[in-house]
Amino acid sequence: MRRGEADTPFPSVAVAGPVTRVRLADGEHAWLATRYDDVRTVLGDPTFSAAGDPMHRATPGADAPFIGRLPHTDPPEHSRYRRPLGRAFTPRRVAAWRPAIARAVDDHLDAMAAAGPPVDLIESLAVPVPLSVVGALMDLPRHDWPSLRDAATTLLSDAPDREKAGATNAWLLEYLHALVAKRRAEPGSDLLSELIEHSDLGDMEVADLGATLVLGGFDSLAASIGTGVALILCHPDRPRALAGENERLDPLVEETLRFTTIVQRGVDRTAVTDCRLGDAEIRAGDRVVADLPAANRDRDRWPEADTYDPTRPARTNVAFGHGPHLCVGVHLARLELRIVLDRVLTRFPGLKLAVPADRLVLCRDRTFAGLRELPVTW
Repeated sequence: MRRGEADTPFPSVAVAGPVTRVRLADGEHAWLATRYDDVRTVLGDPTFSAAGDPMHRATPGADAPFIGRLPHTDPPEHSRYRRPLGRAFTPRRVAAWRPAIARAVDDHLDAMAAAGPPVDLIESLAVPVPLSVVGALMDLPRHDWPSLRDAATTLLSDAPDREKAGATNAWLLEYLHALVAKRRAEPGSDLLSELIEHSDLGDMEVADLGATLVLGGFDSLAASIGTGVALILCHPDRPRALAGENERLDPLVEETLRFTTIVQRGVDRTAVTDCRLGDAEIRAGDRVVADLPAANRDRDRWPEADTYDPTRPARTNVAFGHGPHLCVGVHLARLELRIVLDRVLTRFPGLKLAVPADRLVLCRDRTFAGLRELPVTW
């Protein structure tokens, strides 16, 4: 049995191959890109537009504003939204948050230790850590955090209840819009205040960016933390010795991101002109879907790509996307995951699964595929 296949909840993905014409679950036809180089082309070349993503064509409440100006616009409009965020998420700025993130992680690990085993690590660590980081970054009232989590759960489902999702979409935008109006009148040191001060964005545009950060910055990290720890526990012979060794933690983090690739839903683009992608002749208006998990298992780039190897030399992957829409919080995400994995391995060297690995369920019906629960003991 090869590591990374039947002994974990992370099965092999489709083998990367030529760009292929496929029929999708929604009945539409599209070109599917699975090879690493083809996926990077789709995500990075202006020939392929992000503005026509069908996810938003199907957004409930079509007459209401939808969340997504940042991921679903093209330059130069996209640049206008991204530029003030880029200023806030530079590597230097993110590095300054390390002590606060470490405290948040340690607080939840303390609570785990006090509660005693077994615990569900998703509810004890994977969810509350990124939620507290996003909440502190944007100075969101703590009593609202559960509602924000519920909103993310609803809006990031692949098949949401349309009426509920429409109401949730409207509530989240109205909630952030009210906070933005308050921060414009009384600026603070939080991210919303910074976006107001250092951009020409209107209140609803800042609210939209804030909602995007709540959805992506919380839910994606919760999924990454849960799957990252689970991957280590399914392979107890490999990464335990890496705790505390800074130069060896980076390959562990990158291999975790590559191997799990939590963005399971294909990334949609629309060709704006006739073009060639690999051997395929793409016509203007054609829908093209980039498969990130397949690209991150491309055997031409990673030998034994279906094997989890935390000592594998780190190479650039597309777990966070590529090109103009590369995740703006990539440095923060890597830092959070690095701190969590290091501290979990150090604090609980005897941590192990409390159930057989084949009992773990990977929820693939969401934008970010995370584990439903992760029972652990020590």
